[in-house]
Amino acid sequence: MPRLLVIDDDADLRTAVAEYLLSLGYEVDQAAEREEAEALLEHYAYSLVITDISLTELGVEGFDLLKTISNSNARPKLIVMSGYSGPGHRERARQCGADVFLQKPTSLVTLGEVVRTCLSLPGEQKEL
Repeated sequence: MPRLLVIDDDADLRTAVAEYLLSLGYEVDQAAEREEAEALLEHYAYSLVITDISLTELGVEGFDLLKTISNSNARPKLIVMSGYSGPGHRERARQCGADVFLQKPTSLVTLGEVVRTCLSLPGEQKEL
């Protein structure tokens, strides 16, 4: 089964997403901040990463992390889930390597469907 990484500073949301994805049969790791995520990304080859944009009060770390992940050799699929929904945020997320941008709140069922679709598509940056 594919290994996924969920990155969000909201512990309740991160845990709910991870537990739902575990119930679908995926292997799931969690990270609350950029440094923790980068350490996991160095250790494991993820098929897909789900991340928030705003991992700090400054709100920029998520974009930087997206760039780091999208430029890595492993290049997992990238889903951004964010409460920031303006066209500027969506476009910047895409420019930084996001495959999908989901507006928070997103239902777990919808997220599960998007994950399945992302993992079934070959290549990089497929529009969903």
